[in-house]
Amino acid sequence: MKYMGCLLCLLLALPVSAAIPSKKVQQGPKILSGKGELFGGLAGSGFTLLDVRRTADKNKKVERVVFDVGDKNGAKMKGWPGYFHAELKNNPQRLIISFAQMPTSLVNEVALNFRLKNSFAVKKTAMSMDPMDSSLNLTMDLKQNTKVRVYQVAGKKNTSKVVVDLMAE
Repeated sequence: MKYMGCLLCLLLALPVSAAIPSKKVQQGPKILSGKGELFGGLAGSGFTLLDVRRTADKNKKVERVVFDVGDKNGAKMKGWPGYFHAELKNNPQRLIISFAQMPTSLVNEVALNFRLKNSFAVKKTAMSMDPMDSSLNLTMDLKQNTKVRVYQVAGKKNTSKVVVDLMAE
């Protein structure tokens, strides 16, 4: 019987680990070529995709896509963005970015397609929300031999960001 009490105490102590603050993941920029993956950001109580912006320099063959990340109420967020996972796949070349704990987006799939329609690196985009795990998944079909650099920017004066640089060869 005393072992049952010890077992019960151990089981009740497990949820306490959730109160321990998570370590900051400060992964620097990483260039993905062919295939690869990386992650960044911090877990929290929820996030919102506020905006997607694209800039390009055809002479340098570089294109930048910036994802603005806000808090769960859609307000600008200071600090690191919410947790994300980026994976570059080969055959066909595709970049998939999954934003965890992001049940809300101020950008829909039509707006995403419109903002990336003149891209010289992106052929097609798709966006889906997974209600089961409250994640937002973005898929960008890329032109062959596109190198990808993904990194996070902590919000100081403005909101936090996830930045994707697409470099054509």
